[in-house]
Amino acid sequence: MAGDQRRLHAIGGEDPIWRLWSQLPEPWKGPVIGDGIEDWDRITENGDRRIDLRGLPDPIPAELAWMSHWQALDGTRSSVLGTNQLANILRRAIRQGHPFPPSIRAMDGETAVALQRWFYATRWGRLPPHGSVARLRVIFRFSRLALLARCSDGPWWALDEWHPRCDPRIPLSEHEPQAHYGCSPSKIGLPWLREAAKWSLGTQLEAGVLRWSTVSQERMRCLVRLDRWLTETSADPLDVLADPALAVQQAAAFRRWDAEPANRLTRRSEQRFATRPVSVRQVNDDLRAVAELFAFVAANPVEAHQILGPHPWSKVTDAHAAGWFRQVARVPGRRELNDEHYVDDHALAQIPAALPLLGLGRDEQMTITRGDGQQVSARGFDDPQAMRMILLQILTGRRASEIRTCLFDCLSAVPDKTIDATEGEAIARFHYAQSKIDIAPDNILVDREVVAVIEEQQQWIRERFPGITPRHLFMQRTGNRQGDKPYPSGTYAWMLREFSSIVKITDSKGKPVGLSHTHRFRHTKLTRLAELGLPVHVLMRYAGHATPSMSMHYIAARQEHAEQAFLATAKLRADGTRVLFSREDHDSLHLFERADRFLPHGWCLLPPLQTCDKGNACLTCSVFVTDASHQPALERQLTETESLIDRATTAFQERHGRSMPEENVWLLQRRAEHAALARLLETIRDKPGRAVQGAGCGTAPTGPVSLTLDLDRHQRTRP
Repeated sequence: MAGDQRRLHAIGGEDPIWRLWSQLPEPWKGPVIGDGIEDWDRITENGDRRIDLRGLPDPIPAELAWMSHWQALDGTRSSVLGTNQLANILRRAIRQGHPFPPSIRAMDGETAVALQRWFYATRWGRLPPHGSVARLRVIFRFSRLALLARCSDGPWWALDEWHPRCDPRIPLSEHEPQAHYGCSPSKIGLPWLREAAKWSLGTQLEAGVLRWSTVSQERMRCLVRLDRWLTETSADPLDVLADPALAVQQAAAFRRWDAEPANRLTRRSEQRFATRPVSVRQVNDDLRAVAELFAFVAANPVEAHQILGPHPWSKVTDAHAAGWFRQVARVPGRRELNDEHYVDDHALAQIPAALPLLGLGRDEQMTITRGDGQQVSARGFDDPQAMRMILLQILTGRRASEIRTCLFDCLSAVPDKTIDATEGEAIARFHYAQSKIDIAPDNILVDREVVAVIEEQQQWIRERFPGITPRHLFMQRTGNRQGDKPYPSGTYAWMLREFSSIVKITDSKGKPVGLSHTHRFRHTKLTRLAELGLPVHVLMRYAGHATPSMSMHYIAARQEHAEQAFLATAKLRADGTRVLFSREDHDSLHLFERADRFLPHGWCLLPPLQTCDKGNACLTCSVFVTDASHQPALERQLTETESLIDRATTAFQERHGRSMPEENVWLLQRRAEHAALARLLETIRDKPGRAVQGAGCGTAPTGPVSLTLDLDRHQRTRP
């Protein structure tokens, strides 16, 4: 290649690789790469070995040189061993006349591995070891995608592999500054469907209608499932674009197929979901993705003709989209009491005790008590970052992505703070990585415990990655020389699944709590804040939601809390005994919703469907209750009752010349009210927090009440 440098410097040819090659620093142009490159040992992590590209046909040396340089800029190591091995394979293929693609861009990973198998078989008579195959695949994973993107003169969405890390042309929103995950339109096998999917999704992403996370993690997978359904079940897949009158039937058939868990699996790692029920929402998402694809093509016929050609998409109309939209099912309403995502205190108490196992070294062991009470000894996971991430999720209720990708300097002081930090209250502002809602806030106040976890992680990063300026609080541990890659989401999920399978956390009912489903900690945190009485707008602000209804979706309507909230207000009878409610006594829980049961001096426990005809006789009624909050009103009523009795008995004496008898029907009731008020106030003063029911009625009945039903009353007429 050294003798060809003059020819390779010629710019303006048809192949854009020469433009890229000419922009390389001189030491990276080869044919032997390594000499004169600063920090070569640190860039490659392969000692003083050099990349040897001599004897390879153009443009392969230029491609491999550019890919090696891109790896160095990306922060990963340049694949010296893998590149040299590929060069050796190609040189042997040239000598023996074995065919291979003319360029790296035309050679995918499977073709390269096939060449490697041929190389090992013809030279050593065996298959290549796993390590050699892995080194070769590294070359074709990201650096080749970056090469394809830089050499593409068309729109970015015309490529079959999309990855923002490799193609800076892919638009990202403000909250997606660095997306370290891609998607593969190449998984759609039908060419006409693949091209339409790339055009529609790419155009909507550029227009801001869709976000990268939606396109890569949802829409593309939906259309991949459509491709599988058409390939596996249709004699002619193009029938889906034919008669629009059949669109409803075709959508119904897809809905039934899509509802089978096994049909939704796309990778071997998803086999654990093969028996998990498919929700109505998941099927609806797939139906909408297909319908919106048809609607997009039908709404842009001119562009569709230019990009996709006249066949077969010219047959698609709005009727096709309407037929698929019609199969979107109504989502069943949520249960009134829904605590399936709530993690109770029993489970939360087990998690902190087992978390040190995540940070323990792999050569160390720790004895833990599992949820079933059994003690086991387990090896450490050597991942203190995962330990702190899940702990922060539990303490703050943030999403996994908001913790995993938050910036390194995520704490700031609260200048207008009025709460004394020594009291353990909010002492800092935590800036998390809000990546879902553009208009939502991205910070919350946190207490001393959260600050301690974050500062411990910052210190761990400084010690683990000396000499770099970290971007994220939680970092990828390998292939991250520049410190700009966050902790991978797949690694976090895998680590928590393995950890959960060992510690076997269970709730108070003995139900397993999978720690890899970290969103349940968000439900739990918001539920607890709501139960503390936070106003809705404050709860919405803390959750980072744009609407109150979304915050309410996270609140677990726990029956236990509803009962405790009512029973926490101590209620007493007039004789000083405590009012007890059973778990089945739901009528009393509706009292707070009925203003007609609020009395000036207490509450009426009469069932909502019954009415009262006793008038001013509450103090002698068995369904009347009160508490210390009504003490002033009760004292005033006692004074007024005493005054009323004195005036009435004095007037009786003056009129009749004798004292009012104690068995007088009026005086009897007033004496009972006076005695009830006296006993009630005495109990409230002696035992604050207790209460009274039905002042002059004695103990309320606890057993069934016999009723006599007159079945003929409705047939009578009034005289």
